[in-house]
Amino acid sequence: MPAKSPHRFVAPLLAVLLALGAILLGALWFIAPFWQPGYRAARVPFEPPQEAMPPEPAAPDESDTGALIDVNTASAEALTALPGIGSAKAAAIVAWREEHGAFASLADLAQIDGISIRMVENWQGLAVAAAQP
Repeated sequence: MPAKSPHRFVAPLLAVLLALGAILLGALWFIAPFWQPGYRAARVPFEPPQEAMPPEPAAPDESDTGALIDVNTASAEALTALPGIGSAKAAAIVAWREEHGAFASLADLAQIDGISIRMVENWQGLAVAAAQP
């Protein structure tokens, strides 16, 4: 009895794959709208990307006299004029200042619970940590 060739399934398999590929391409040809007669692609006007504008600095209140608040000498009541600072956070600033000493910079205020570096960044132009003698 002759041995069966392992390649006897290759030709039918290739024929089936070729037929499926032809069916798929034919379906794409007739279904895709850009091949259909009378199809007009939508035209979208080009809009160049706009440059990102830097955020506007926070506008001071109308009651602001133009003087910067020194976080090393200001009272708790004066500190409440800063955005995001209420009486509790102002008291925490004064307590931290009395316990640890003067702030070297505004960024040092972020060490206090409830005050983030983002809040401190918003105070640029409104507050200062003046050097103490």
